[in-house]
Amino acid sequence: MKRICLSFIIVFLLSCTAVQERLAIKECKFSLVSVKPYDFTFNNLKLDFDINCNNPNKIDAVLDKLKYTLYANDNGLISGITGKGIKISAKGSNSFVTTVTLEYSKLGEALISAIRLGKAEYRVKATAYIQTIIGEISYPVEITL
Repeated sequence: MKRICLSFIIVFLLSCTAVQERLAIKECKFSLVSVKPYDFTFNNLKLDFDINCNNPNKIDAVLDKLKYTLYANDNGLISGITGKGIKISAKGSNSFVTTVTLEYSKLGEALISAIRLGKAEYRVKATAYIQTIIGEISYPVEITL
């Protein structure tokens, strides 16, 4: 009986640490480091986005998934999802690469909008996802350009 109770306590404490690491991602700051185009075709091209995550917390942070869309003048250009767990050390930073496909038709719509408006405003809307024992939790994230 004591072993069962001890096992439950250990599992509970480990899950609390895992939840704390995942909730710590809320305080992290994301920034776009670079964009590398490749694999050009007649319809689209692939882009590797290098995103940096800075963790100001005193504990490690874990990002289970990041879903994002890049907008130009409110026109969605590209969307992507990182599907792997990323660990960012306490008081440290970590970069990760995510690949997206840019369709030339969407780029054309954004260019027409920029010409019509006389300007181009870019922003990234993102949602971070963390896994907990009660399910997936999501919240908005700002990625600075």
